[in-house]
Amino acid sequence: MIPEWYAVRTMSRHEQRVTDRLTSKAFQVFYPTLEVWSQWKDRKTKVRKPLFPGYLFIQFELTREAWIEVLKTPGVANILGYTDEPTPVPEEQIHSVQTVLTAGVPVRPHPYLNVGDKVIVIEGPLKGAIGIFTGFDHKKGKLIISVDLLCRSIEVELETREVEKF
Repeated sequence: MIPEWYAVRTMSRHEQRVTDRLTSKAFQVFYPTLEVWSQWKDRKTKVRKPLFPGYLFIQFELTREAWIEVLKTPGVANILGYTDEPTPVPEEQIHSVQTVLTAGVPVRPHPYLNVGDKVIVIEGPLKGAIGIFTGFDHKKGKLIISVDLLCRSIEVELETREVEKF
């Protein structure tokens, strides 16, 4: 069998612990993180945050023994899949994320949205407004959402960081 990459869902905020535990079991683990500024009461400091909170990636040959060994690791919730067994993540997707993170270019998480998704504004003057994602304006680099108001719609332009899936 050929080792493939799989997405592992962890318990909330257990990504680093699970990474350490799986690494100690000789699994190859990819835990993508970002360095961001965090505001404390008295100071600002840089901290590492997960790029995909609650998830990490592990490469292994999908044998029953390996699968069970991963699942019994404290902090692991499950291995993602579409059926009763884990579904591999394409190698090129893992490689692309690794390439971007090692390139040293600024990276920001971006909401994974499809046209028609319900979104909520999480920051700015429209915080709390709920609407429907209608598209992405590539010229302005802003999301355009439709907000239902008295059975009518209005459009508003927002930065991608200001909205998330509802």
